[in-house]
Amino acid sequence: NTSSLSVTEMAQCTNRPDRVCGFHFFNPVHRMPLLEIITTEKTSEDTLATAVAFARQLGKMVIVVKDKEGFIVNRILLPYLNEAAYLFQEGIDTKRLDDVVRQFGIPMGPMELADEVGIDVGYHVAQILECAYGERMHVAEILKTVYEAGTLGKKSGEGFYIYTGRQKKVSNNVRKMCKKTAFTLNDDITLKRLIYVMINEASRCLEEGVVDSASTIDVGMIYGTGFPPFRGGLLRYADSVGAKHIVADLKEFQARFDQHRFEPSQLLLSMANTNGTFYPS
Repeated sequence: NTSSLSVTEMAQCTNRPDRVCGFHFFNPVHRMPLLEIITTEKTSEDTLATAVAFARQLGKMVIVVKDKEGFIVNRILLPYLNEAAYLFQEGIDTKRLDDVVRQFGIPMGPMELADEVGIDVGYHVAQILECAYGERMHVAEILKTVYEAGTLGKKSGEGFYIYTGRQKKVSNNVRKMCKKTAFTLNDDITLKRLIYVMINEASRCLEEGVVDSASTIDVGMIYGTGFPPFRGGLLRYADSVGAKHIVADLKEFQARFDQHRFEPSQLLLSMANTNGTFYPS
């Protein structure tokens, strides 16, 4: 997967690193309009201008990001898919999990998406992100179990769903790979856990200067993942909720579920203290 490769390392193998940048397309390429252009510290302005012009000739919506593991979209999306796997381990039904997300406005639920991408691809990228970002990206055990069982999603005919032609039904085989447990959370907490880990990671991308603005992230999430446009984008939605409320929930989730996955970023903590927003009021 492109987002697990270092553009900087590839550039270092050339005699002209200033003329190297990365193109990260999204599947299916003919339907997904987004293209991430990845720059290194040595990418020249001329190279970037040429790359942007070429991408626009291809009819793509372009965002420019710095070279960091996962780039932007996958770095934000993978914690969401990983959190869905944790919720699955805790006993939530596959279809209910997908339904909660669809009701929010995202066209494809996380379990469907994991199957579509390929559990092998998702697991591979998740491992790289865990190595890069530590405990907050610790891969859910069920993803490793399903991967090692060769249950790779749509491509293998079975993942969290079983696929027969154009029809699919929930797989009970994957459920049997988990410890038996009764899911006790309501849909509101389920949705918050999924969305807030994305908001938290997006705020870190801004902290680190991987992107130049909240709007770049929102364009990426709308055009690259199908985040509902009527929500205004991931960080526009965060502003509508309020940093203070998001941080309070993240701290509660830290105490209840996991210390690392829900640790609020410094940017979110600062915004909560000052009633700050990602966009100017």
